[in-house]
Amino acid sequence: MIKAKILELRSALFFTESASLVQLPTHVVSETEIDEKGDIWFVIPKPVQHIDAFDKEIPAKLDFSKKGLSFFVKVTGTAYLITGQAEMENAAGLSAEMQEKMKDARSLAIRISIQDADLIDNTPKPTKNWIHSTSMQLSSWFF
Repeated sequence: MIKAKILELRSALFFTESASLVQLPTHVVSETEIDEKGDIWFVIPKPVQHIDAFDKEIPAKLDFSKKGLSFFVKVTGTAYLITGQAEMENAAGLSAEMQEKMKDARSLAIRISIQDADLIDNTPKPTKNWIHSTSMQLSSWFF
């Protein structure tokens, strides 16, 4: 169910939670895919620092949301920086389009292994008019 909601939302904010000196900046991720193992894959622009300056495994969060929908998904897990051609070829279940983006020298592929995912309902609560609210408050005080 969470996978279907993630695919419906497709856009997320990507945050790393590393204590390292060199950190990946927060990114807006507009296209994500989920592989056969349930890992989330996406591509971000390659950082200006040399890729070896970053940890290969980083605690990370993805906050999926889409304007107009009454829910959002928060995912926490481990982000793996995919730098080798062999790692990219092991990405079973990804579209040819995503695999092409991963091969771009100006991009960095990231795989998130999900540890926890929360589906949060954001449906607006019905509002009560002030007369009804006041009468309920008064009745709770006196009865």
